[in-house]
Amino acid sequence: MEHKNEALTKKVLLLIEENLQHPHCLAKVEDVILNNEPNYYELFTEEMGLTPDAYIIKQRLKHAEKLLEQKELSLKDISKAIGLNGYFEFTQLFKHFNGMSPASYRNQILKTI
Repeated sequence: MEHKNEALTKKVLLLIEENLQHPHCLAKVEDVILNNEPNYYELFTEEMGLTPDAYIIKQRLKHAEKLLEQKELSLKDISKAIGLNGYFEFTQLFKHFNGMSPASYRNQILKTI
């Protein structure tokens, strides 16, 4: 039998996946979830070990890593494709979580392909 937190978490994960490229992904999720589950944020965090915000960032950066393999996409295009507000935000987040800039990551990846 599925735990209530699990069912809610699955619903939130699906909504995040559907709205990941939207700059206001979390607001989109909350539009659907918040009225019925006002404690969803805490329940999701408890179940996943990450806040919904942190999970969204993690998923966006994971998607960015795949997009960086395509050298024809500019970094600005990638930042838009993953739902971030711009190149600067993308670069800062990527550097913080991956220890290198997106351009450096791309160069490293393209050398191995």
